[in-house]
Amino acid sequence: MSPYRIFRMLLLRWHRRIGVVAALFVVVLVVTGIAINHSDDWGLDKKPLKQAWLLKHYGIPSPVLRSFPLNKPLNSGAWLSQLGDGLYLAETQIGSCDSPLLGVVVLPDTIAVLCAGRLQLFTPAGEKLDDISESLGLPRGAEAVALDGEAVLLRTPAGVIAFDPRSFMFSAMSVEGVAWAAPALAPPIIQRSLLDQYRGSGLSWERLLLDLHSGRLFGSIGVYIMDLAAIALLLIALSGVWVWVSKPGRWKRPS
Repeated sequence: MSPYRIFRMLLLRWHRRIGVVAALFVVVLVVTGIAINHSDDWGLDKKPLKQAWLLKHYGIPSPVLRSFPLNKPLNSGAWLSQLGDGLYLAETQIGSCDSPLLGVVVLPDTIAVLCAGRLQLFTPAGEKLDDISESLGLPRGAEAVALDGEAVLLRTPAGVIAFDPRSFMFSAMSVEGVAWAAPALAPPIIQRSLLDQYRGSGLSWERLLLDLHSGRLFGSIGVYIMDLAAIALLLIALSGVWVWVSKPGRWKRPS
């Protein structure tokens, strides 16, 4: 057998082998490519990823939701929650706090929100009125909040401090049996809404598809693997053309 025929047989054999290996990557590229082209039509650019293992892979921590039921005079179904740095009245973000939420109480025309080192005041509609930090007079170490008439009680290492939201004055007082605001589980519908908002602001299905299409989902090694897959497809195309062109008798004119 001539060297030419041996080379042609080897080329055909490796053409098939490379084709089998590259088939999986072709499927991935085709499926992700079509989905990316129609991401706007299918809403993939706005649909958030909710899978915890994927969020962990991207370095997005699972958010911790901390909620407090709001006492009257607001309706009994009202909740104030912290998710990440955001503060939410029911399902609407009204502010932010970069320290843990410690408690919430509601006065006739004010919502008092205590975070570590900060006391924030909002209207019942969620509009921010004021933000009092320890540097602006908030007693140091305030760790819990309660309501006493129209005064906001703060539990501190030095004792109970009363805050008057009308005069913005702090004063020490001696009280017992205080019902300090305690966290509770918000209704499932609020939990789902807030978690969807939080996750939706970070990572979408479109981003996942783009990273899978390019190989970035698996880091730098994934990019190189997709590069090799592209080269393999090129070799399949070139070897296929060569096998077809070099077939014996392909260019022989009929007599």
